[in-house]
Amino acid sequence: SARMAAKIARRPRLQPAVLLLSLLVPCTALRGAAARSGGAVACIDSAVQHRVPRWRDALPRGDELDDRILSVALPSIANLAVIPLVGAVDTFWIGRMGDALALAGQGAANQVFFSTYFLIAFIPTITAPLVAKAAGGGDIDGAARRVCEALFLANVLGALGTALLVLFPAAPLSVVLPPTAPAFEYARRYLRLRSLSLIPALLSSIGFAAFRGLLDNVTPLRVSLASNALNLVLDPVLIFGARLGVAGAAVATAASEVFAGGLYVAL
Repeated sequence: SARMAAKIARRPRLQPAVLLLSLLVPCTALRGAAARSGGAVACIDSAVQHRVPRWRDALPRGDELDDRILSVALPSIANLAVIPLVGAVDTFWIGRMGDALALAGQGAANQVFFSTYFLIAFIPTITAPLVAKAAGGGDIDGAARRVCEALFLANVLGALGTALLVLFPAAPLSVVLPPTAPAFEYARRYLRLRSLSLIPALLSSIGFAAFRGLLDNVTPLRVSLASNALNLVLDPVLIFGARLGVAGAAVATAASEVFAGGLYVAL
């Protein structure tokens, strides 16, 4: 062991500065730095001598790959910007009612709904890479099977979540809002109706994930725009026209989610 330690100690060591330079400069420039630092560097491959600095490889070049990345990224960013509009539209129109209790109840109910939704939303997260893997290998039937499996699982788990929120809304609501709170009744009424769209919302997420796995982010953007437009129209009609109040906002949002889920299933 002492002899081995002596051999290791006699080996020339590359200074940290030279290691850093190896990531940024070609091997020809590295030779001088190595010589000055007392280290020894061997250029194994002659092509390394003409290597382009690595940080330049990350810069856009305006080629076909960059165009492909933009065509996928921009619609996805726009779609993610459109999705929060559902809650914002409800908040806007309920706020126009001039009832602070209704607005507080809607906020509490949405918190419970989305907490339940995100407990099940792991399904779309794993759907996109599975679809992409199958489609990338030319197995379109395999991609379709992955989507069908995700839809089945979403229906089963979504049905359990819907039953809980529709039949026993007071139990989950009591976690975020005391039952004696003045806004509790508004929250229970909104949550019970809003929860009817839990399964369609999961179907929409799976549809979005499936199209994303196929590198098609334009179709989900169109579906999101259409469903949000429907919610924007139905909210004032049901809240003020039909005089349903906060329940009208829940029905409008649920209807828009059902519409989006139906579109994805049809597509």
